Amino acid sequence: MKSCPFFIINAFGHGPLSGNPAGVCILEEWLATGHLQSLAQQVNLPETAFLIPAKNQAWAIRWFSTKKEIDLCGHATLAAAHCIFNSGKFSGESTLRFSSKAGLLKAIIHQDKSISIFLPAAKCRPSSLSSHLVEGLGAYPESVWIGRDYLCLFDSQKTIESLQPDFRILMGLSQVDGVMITAPSADPEYDFVSRYFAPRIGINEDHATGSAHCMLVPFWANRLSQTKLAAFQASKRGGWFQCQDLGGQIRLQGITEEFLSGKIRL
Repeated sequence: MKSCPFFIINAFGHGPLSGNPAGVCILEEWLATGHLQSLAQQVNLPETAFLIPAKNQAWAIRWFSTKKEIDLCGHATLAAAHCIFNSGKFSGESTLRFSSKAGLLKAIIHQDKSISIFLPAAKCRPSSLSSHLVEGLGAYPESVWIGRDYLCLFDSQKTIESLQPDFRILMGLSQVDGVMITAPSADPEYDFVSRYFAPRIGINEDHATGSAHCMLVPFWANRLSQTKLAAFQASKRGGWFQCQDLGGQIRLQGITEEFLSGKIRL
């Protein structure tokens, strides 16, 4: 029976039990989509990235939650970059690229071993406040924007940390993948804080969500009139991001740590 290298990497964390765990599976060729979905379900992590080497040092990447294939996953991309940069074949490289459904993505490893990934910025527009959103969150946000997800602005970090959403109701918000809540940070070390809920894709609350920051970074950069931002995701495990708004792109820099390595049977 065939097998392939498999890793669990904690991304955007500070320490072994923080950040967001991602599976990284390095294949020789693509398997059927249904097979990849079954593997991701068996692994049972928030996201699993599947990679195959491609031409010109651009690795092809796909991301799966336990329920479905995802168009873009930031923390699993950071985890995949960690695995490639720390492999014997690519240990001397400082830049790599991924081809994906979201386009061509770039990753850079820094001297301190942190990694930056460059993701497409996500647009959003003001939205009306629906009764289902309020009921699902259990609170009234100050204002709401909509893009691929809902972005809900609250007045304080204390408010968003206290929320206890009803995930059954949030699952019924069929026009979006998930709901992010955000507020100014109470800690001067950070510019903003957030939480992210996505029961529709199999993740009630995510630990550290790179793709959510595709919307959050431009939003806060515009609101605070600054392009460089520090962000904290207030989940139980916590997520730490150094961010930069680059116009049509964002840069997310974070720390990665290998939790497990081995082989997975295909």
